Amino acid sequence: IGMQLRNETTHIKQILLPSFAALGGMIFPALIFLSLTSDPIISNGWPLVMPTDIALVMLVLLALGKRVSVELKSFLLAVAVADDLLSILVLAGKYSGALKLTEVLASVGAVLLGAAIGKVPLEKIFINFVNFIILPVYVVANIYPTITDGLELSSSLGNSIIVARLFGKVIGITLFALLGVKLFKQPLGLKKSELVAGSAFAGMGLAVSIMIANLSYATDSLLNQAKAGLLVAAVISAVVGSLILVITNRSNSK
Repeated sequence: IGMQLRNETTHIKQILLPSFAALGGMIFPALIFLSLTSDPIISNGWPLVMPTDIALVMLVLLALGKRVSVELKSFLLAVAVADDLLSILVLAGKYSGALKLTEVLASVGAVLLGAAIGKVPLEKIFINFVNFIILPVYVVANIYPTITDGLELSSSLGNSIIVARLFGKVIGITLFALLGVKLFKQPLGLKKSELVAGSAFAGMGLAVSIMIANLSYATDSLLNQAKAGLLVAAVISAVVGSLILVITNRSNSK
């Protein structure tokens, strides 16, 4: 991820706007989730609607191929990295003692190292190996236990997660990105349709969100509902984002 950010970002300022947009993509899902849940036991898991799963986003972007512009890819990568790092800060405050500082620093350090180093031998082969082999294995390893757990596809908790992630990410990222353009006097660099599609893709969250669910819910029933909600939200987000890109690309080509 660090290498791809370095390859597709020419100036550090390009990360500022996506990072600000990521903040909106954290605040709005959390607010929507809290507004939909009156049970304090359920609302305790509000941080799980914030993170974006970089691996899932990358796989969908790879599947869409040339329909995804370089600008959208770099914007989404920066958003995903920023909201994961910001989510870690939230988790460190809410679940103090549950997170291992060494693992957090290792993850952050790996991204920074990838972004900082120059070109390395066989870099393109390495990145393709990660994209087409490592990422699919990683995603399957995270999804398989969730699917085989006996999903409860419709529940108050699960539905709240779906609504919060889909609408919260789209509203929050789009709004904060447009606001950031004016605040930082920096061009968006994306079509409005790409921004909305990218915001929808950011609704995909699994690995980090499941970790938060494990920290938030003590019962198997609530944990199962949360995992089901996250999985359904990821599928809907991927479909919505893809449809927006496909439809707008067709309209522009006519």
